[in-house]
Amino acid sequence: MLPYDALARIYELQHAHFLDDLTLYLRLARSIAPQAMILELGCGSGRLLLPLAEAGHRVTGADESAEMLRIAERKLRASRHIPAERWALVRADVRTMRLDEQGSFDLVLIALNTFLHNLSREDQLATLRVARRHLRTGGLLVVDLPPNDEMAYQPDDGVFQLEATLIDPQAGSEIHKYVASRIFWADQEQELTYRIEERRVGGEMLSEQLVTLRLRHVFRHEMELLLMMSGFAEPAWYGDYEMHPYGEGSPRMIALAQAIE
Repeated sequence: MLPYDALARIYELQHAHFLDDLTLYLRLARSIAPQAMILELGCGSGRLLLPLAEAGHRVTGADESAEMLRIAERKLRASRHIPAERWALVRADVRTMRLDEQGSFDLVLIALNTFLHNLSREDQLATLRVARRHLRTGGLLVVDLPPNDEMAYQPDDGVFQLEATLIDPQAGSEIHKYVASRIFWADQEQELTYRIEERRVGGEMLSEQLVTLRLRHVFRHEMELLLMMSGFAEPAWYGDYEMHPYGEGSPRMIALAQAIE
């Protein structure tokens, strides 16, 4: 099972209402067209797809996790404001996929650390080249990354810490999500192990599972070279979702790169 198949329900409960970055994407999409064509690589449970489609844009989401896409489809179908022709979901490896709409998209999103799932230079370049292949010339890629110093502040002891306590109203259960982190500096990688404990409200244990994944952090100038090797102009950098310049102390590191010939 893919890690995010196991984590899909937990991810949705934890992140469904995280919309700090939505204003940025709405702003960029509106600057392009009232009905921009948007592709999100690693769309997960449709956190961004739903409000972007409700705003009138045509959205396509691609993800490798069938469970994540199942949640996204349920939400998109349930919306009364989105006609069926305004959205599409594709189960695919975003390093290799080829949609019929190649060269047609105005905006490609790789949101909220998703790019860090690429663990090799080959994977990084493959993902960026897929983004370029699906963008029209002049279209825009947005990659939302943690800042350069993020790894220095991450735990490196492998000890579980409580990350979130969540309530699943449908299951009538309480979920405790713990995370343990290890840093591998030589590879710029972080290993995250999640322990998920689900209990009935009142205490009876229902299930416990462990899920491990790795992330490869990427630094600003490294990312610039990767983008320029993949058919993009030198990116503009922003340090938050209000598009202030990236610099010391910025909470995010957001690249905006234009597709070129």
